[in-house]
Amino acid sequence: MESATSAPLPSQTQPSLLRRGWLLLRLRLTDELRHSRKLRSLNALRLRLLSSFSPPAQAAAMLCRALEFSESGSLNQHIIRRLSRFPTTEAFWRPIVAALPRYRSLVVQQPHLTRSIILKAPGPDGEKGVLLMYFEYNWVRLTLGIPEAEFRWLEERFDFILSTSWSPTDYASINLVLAKTSGPVFIQPCNYTEKAKLQAFHPRLVVLDTLPCDWIDPQFYPSQPQQERPIDILMVANWGEFKRHWDFFQALRHLPPTWRIVLVGQKEGNRDQNFIAHLAQEIGVPQKLEICQSLPAEQVSLLQLQARVSLIFSLREGCCVAAVESLFAGCALGIRADAHVGPLHYIHDLTGKRLRPGHLAEDILALHRAAPSLQPAHWVSQNISCHQTRLKVNEVLRQQSEKRDLPWTRDLLLPHWRPYPRHARAEDAASLRPLYDECHQRFPQVFPADLLEISNH
Repeated sequence: MESATSAPLPSQTQPSLLRRGWLLLRLRLTDELRHSRKLRSLNALRLRLLSSFSPPAQAAAMLCRALEFSESGSLNQHIIRRLSRFPTTEAFWRPIVAALPRYRSLVVQQPHLTRSIILKAPGPDGEKGVLLMYFEYNWVRLTLGIPEAEFRWLEERFDFILSTSWSPTDYASINLVLAKTSGPVFIQPCNYTEKAKLQAFHPRLVVLDTLPCDWIDPQFYPSQPQQERPIDILMVANWGEFKRHWDFFQALRHLPPTWRIVLVGQKEGNRDQNFIAHLAQEIGVPQKLEICQSLPAEQVSLLQLQARVSLIFSLREGCCVAAVESLFAGCALGIRADAHVGPLHYIHDLTGKRLRPGHLAEDILALHRAAPSLQPAHWVSQNISCHQTRLKVNEVLRQQSEKRDLPWTRDLLLPHWRPYPRHARAEDAASLRPLYDECHQRFPQVFPADLLEISNH
């Protein structure tokens, strides 16, 4: 991790109106092309048509990609029917997934599981253990890294929970997991609007009624009164283009220049804190920004506890755990109303505001004024904390075990996210050490010797 740094926006001459107007026009056009739903739909249709004239493996890959782009229920059904005609074997799906650019080099260069945690040990008489894997690349590491014959040992002992990192998720990798398993496969979508598509995708896919960001532990966020919070707006978002800092900066131009604004992020490609500071300068942000890079989770939590309002300006991503963390910290949360971001589902009169396109500054100002009257921390603690999520997931897995006539004598252990999945209790982690060690000894190419440690430090 880079050293933590904080950089106020340098005081320089404001850019000319012409230069700023050209910059915003270019950014807006690029952004509209990137997030256009019409273009996504056209791309889905294009891939569907091309698949009819392609060899089977290439056609299957195209259809999976088309399903990711499609937001039409009828087209989704059509694509899923077409996919059902292909073989459901590892031999068919393995080379398709292995060739995907997002995994090709990563899985070869870094084959070990990360961000994965055992929630339950296997028991006698066929009682299944439970392995939770965050991020699609970890499902791929598991399925590509363990040969089919050896994988049977793992499948006989574990149920798998696939926790997605983006919406839409990767449907080709789901097909590979299904090809290597025979029982139900559990999945946490990053967005509730994707549930129907996932439920229709395969009869063995069990879609959980929770999001991957629902494993936050309230104990890390002690109550802090709104009137004692010195930060007016906090944005926790990496410096990637999809986080759309430019749109936030444009809104800041219409908000009080005396407000304290804090940005927390980390380097993404060639975009670092200096890039963000320069972007803010070019757009003409009137406030003195505090820009912090690569802070540890504990320092981020402290800032969240000091903020009145937390904002996310992404139009499409996964769960955005930072947004949900800010709710636990008692921040009033604002997300664009047109965003495809999981936590948008959690914004209502008690927690924050859905920001209207064209009225962003107006709505942020209203949210800032209303913040003292909201109850975000209370609502999330009662509805989506790691404790409630464990109970919900536990019940689904218990019922599925009963349907298969398998015993269920022990419940899931409690995990929480900090800043990756960890065991909430040290004694739970200690009790599972022999199982982690056994998995490493059997599959050292996938299970690292320190998987338990990296999940709990």
